[in-house]
Amino acid sequence: MTNELLERCKLFASNLEMMKKNFRWESSQLYAICANIYTDEGIELNPKRIKATKEIIKCSTNMFSNFRSVSITVPLATLLSMDKFPSKTFEQVRLVYDILKELFSPSAYLTLAAYLIVKNSNLEEYHKLAKRSRLTFDMIKKSHFFLTSSVNCITAVIFALSNSNETEIIAKADECFEILKQKLSGGNTIQAISNTLALSEDDSFGLCIKTMRIIEGLRSHGYKLNSGVDLAVFAGLAISNASVEIIIKDILEVNAYLMTVSGFGNIITGSKIMDPKLLGKRRILYSALIVLDEYSKSSTIDSSLGAASFMASINIINSLSPTNL
Repeated sequence: MTNELLERCKLFASNLEMMKKNFRWESSQLYAICANIYTDEGIELNPKRIKATKEIIKCSTNMFSNFRSVSITVPLATLLSMDKFPSKTFEQVRLVYDILKELFSPSAYLTLAAYLIVKNSNLEEYHKLAKRSRLTFDMIKKSHFFLTSSVNCITAVIFALSNSNETEIIAKADECFEILKQKLSGGNTIQAISNTLALSEDDSFGLCIKTMRIIEGLRSHGYKLNSGVDLAVFAGLAISNASVEIIIKDILEVNAYLMTVSGFGNIITGSKIMDPKLLGKRRILYSALIVLDEYSKSSTIDSSLGAASFMASINIINSLSPTNL
C-alpha cells in the first residue's frame, strides 16, 4: 500500500471512531459515509461543527421537511460543517431547493442536489442549472422510465454541471447500459453504473469491460458482488487511469486494513469481524470508495473522478435505506 493511501486509511479509521463516539443516536449505517466526507478533504472530523450545523438545519426547517430525512440530515450537516459559514451556505441550499421544487417532485435527494448546485456555481446560474437539470432528468427518464426515480435528480444535476452536452452524455449512458445488460442483472444496478461511466469521455465498450474486470476480479477473491446500485463505485474506478490489477490490489489492501478497524466490519453491533467474509460486500465497497477518492485527489486533470465519487456515495446511501427517502 502506498504511504498516501495508508494515511488516508488511518484518517478514515480515526474519523469513523469519532462518528461512533459522538453520534450514537444517529443511524450507525451512516457513520462511514460521514467519516469519509471529512477524510476526502484530508481533515479530522469535527463533531461539534457537525452537531452545530445539524442544529442550523433543524432550526431552519419544520419536522416534515425533506431536510430532516433520517438518511440525509447528518450527511448534509457533515458536508455543510466544513464550510466557513455553514449557516449562510445552508440559506443558499434552501433557496436552490425551492427553485428545484418548482421543477422536480420534492424529495430528500433533492436537498443534496441543491447542495451540489450551490457548491459548484454562483447565484446567477441557479435558475439556468435547475432548468438544465430538469431537461437532463427528463432525458434519463425517457430512456429508462421505470428505473428512474428521485435519486436521479442528483445524477441530472451532476450531468448538468459537467462540460458535456446533455444529449451526448445521456447517449453515452444508454450505450453503456446496452453493453452491461449482457453482463449484469438488475436494471437499477446497470443504470447506476452506466450513469457513472457516462462521466468519462473514454470509449464506452472499454469502460464497461474494465468495470466488469474489476468486479469479476473481486468476485474471484470471494466477494459477492452480484447486484446493487452501490456497485457504481467500481465504475468510478474504471474511469481512472489505473490498471485493473492496480485497482484490485489497492482495494484489497485497504480492505485488509479496514478488517483491523474496530466496528467497521460490523457497523450495526460495533464489534470486530473475525470472519473476512462477514459483511464483506459493505467493507469492500467502502474500500473501493477510499481508493477512488485517493485517485481523484491524485488526478489534477480529471474532475470526473470527484463527480463519480459523489455519485458512488449517494448510491451507497440509497442502498442502505431507500425507504427512508
